Amino acid sequence: MRYLVVEALLRLAKVGAATLVGVLVYWLVTGPLGHAGSAELFLLAWLVGAGFVLLVESSPI
Repeated sequence: MRYLVVEALLRLAKVGAATLVGVLVYWLVTGPLGHAGSAELFLLAWLVGAGFVLLVESSPI
């Protein structure tokens, strides 16, 4: 049972990391780059964050 809890916490940590990267990308796009913010843009930024987390997780380095 403990392994299940640890696995769930690891998955939640990945979602949290993707959210942090997505918020950073969203801030960069809407702030310094000056694009209008929208829900679609936030979802795309979150997907960029998720892709980044997957790349970092599976990198051979």
